Amino acid sequence: MEIKGDDLLFLFGAGASVDAGIPMSNAMVQKIEELIIEHDEWKPYKDLYYYLKSSINYSDGILGKFDEQFNVERLLVVITEIEKRESNIMYPFIGTWNIRLLDLAGNNFDNIKRFHKLIRKQLNKWVGLRNYDAASYWQSFVALSTDIGQLIKIFTLNYDLCFEKIVGKEKVIESGFTQETHEWHSSNFDNTSGKHYNLYKLHGSVNWYIVNDKLHQSEKIEDEPELIFGIQHKMTSVDPYFYYSSILRIACHDEAKIIVIIGYSYADEYVNIIISQALNMRSELRVINVAPFTILNEQKEKELQKRLEVSNVKNKEQLYLINDTAKNFMTKTMNKDFFVAHIKEPEGSPFD
Repeated sequence: MEIKGDDLLFLFGAGASVDAGIPMSNAMVQKIEELIIEHDEWKPYKDLYYYLKSSINYSDGILGKFDEQFNVERLLVVITEIEKRESNIMYPFIGTWNIRLLDLAGNNFDNIKRFHKLIRKQLNKWVGLRNYDAASYWQSFVALSTDIGQLIKIFTLNYDLCFEKIVGKEKVIESGFTQETHEWHSSNFDNTSGKHYNLYKLHGSVNWYIVNDKLHQSEKIEDEPELIFGIQHKMTSVDPYFYYSSILRIACHDEAKIIVIIGYSYADEYVNIIISQALNMRSELRVINVAPFTILNEQKEKELQKRLEVSNVKNKEQLYLINDTAKNFMTKTMNKDFFVAHIKEPEGSPFD
């Protein structure tokens, strides 16, 4: 059986890049706590940080979300909302800020702003690797592209440049930016000639920036890159995010036969909904989930079904769990023959 480029869809979460030396979002807050203790630049924000952390955990407790992880994304979402101050949509209903927050935030919320800037600066250091030697395992996508011989769609929730830096050395990656102006246009995806991968960065990138309300791509890591934090902000009607979400939906619902999910925590509701709908609509669709886990496969499968709200999937074969790191999967398991073996034709197909 042959496999086409449209038969495959890849979705990367933070776990896909952790082997390259980029910390997971929950590990980033642990590093922030170390910085607060050890570095003078961070020490003034100790009380503010722990106030925000305890408030987020308190909110989770009220809502009964005891399995929710505290991470840098959630921290930045809260900081961003607080920074809005009186322009926050909920402000008229609250009346006044918490007294403790007012004390820690400083005059005109200056402490909040400075702390936000410091975290974003540190985030760039973590995500923008100085060298990509440890990311060489992404080279496996070069070989996969050669074997498949057709354009493959890649969706990533990560801000880093691992895929571009490693795979882009040998393969042509379309990310939507015009070569001359570095400006993003959806029409750049229309011409597939000579291209090997379409890359859709659902949450932004460390080398994106905005000029005159238009998105551009830089050759370097930007000081204030265009990134999206928080579930409530990620399903936005602004391009390229709306466009990318639409392409993801079409690819999952109508095109892909295998969705390969690597290192994703299933924390993004809109992504989960798209995958869940596709699984329930198409019995032939397969989801291959790659991530290291310590519990039994059966327990992990139930957890995954709960996350995707697909306890009524057509059959158990639709979810295939691989208990491994991204690096091991890409270098030891991932190839054309592996995916051919997991393709299931629709019922009634002449190839079924």
